[in-house]
Amino acid sequence: MKIAVIADIHSNLEAFRAVLHDLAKESVSAMVNLGDLVGYNASPGECVNLAREHRIISIQGNHDRAAVQPRFAEGFNILAHQAVLWSASALNPEQKSFLDSLPHTLLLWDHYLLFHGAPDNSEAYIFYLFQAKKAFDYMRKKMPGVKIAFFGHTHHRALWRRDVRGKVQSLTVTQGIMAVDPEEMCLINPGSVGQPRERQWEASYLIFTTDPPALEFRSVPYDLRGAQTKIREACLPDYLAERLAKGV
Repeated sequence: MKIAVIADIHSNLEAFRAVLHDLAKESVSAMVNLGDLVGYNASPGECVNLAREHRIISIQGNHDRAAVQPRFAEGFNILAHQAVLWSASALNPEQKSFLDSLPHTLLLWDHYLLFHGAPDNSEAYIFYLFQAKKAFDYMRKKMPGVKIAFFGHTHHRALWRRDVRGKVQSLTVTQGIMAVDPEEMCLINPGSVGQPRERQWEASYLIFTTDPPALEFRSVPYDLRGAQTKIREACLPDYLAERLAKGV
């Protein structure tokens, strides 16, 4: 079985559509969204509608929560704060209700853990070794037997593993198929669809094959200028348009 894994769409309809178009060539059994459908870019309602239309299995990101409950945006930086409040104003009640209904974490088919930032905190990050160790420890304590988790929030592709001896390390993300040892634990980040921060602008996502377990990280071009134009027409901060092209 193949699963498409996406994250951090952030109201970028052009990037979202490009990923879905790329996926149309694949026989995926399910699509999973790891949070933050909204924020930063200028098509929040359209992205929510598209996720619902395609019946994408979704969890709630911190920007999704802040768009519904603005008090959670108070700790955001000024650009994120302005953008998520704009998203909140652009969403209709039905779209907000959908975002509000999303779970913070989800155990998919009793095998795969989905969360946005960290398994116990949607606003926390997994960037460094100690953060990955903490996430693995949480999984071993709270859900023994679950070996694979997918997360977002960092806007960086990542593959962390914990081997049978308990050693945790970050693996280099490469092109092509990457095998996953079924005896090891893994934390997997597909990167960001709508605002990648890896010094490249293309929309990032991945395809996970369950048997045998394997990953394929992908990136696809999209209508970058169209997304930038919408940001400027919405009178959002111009830097949000500039950073899309820079991948930062």
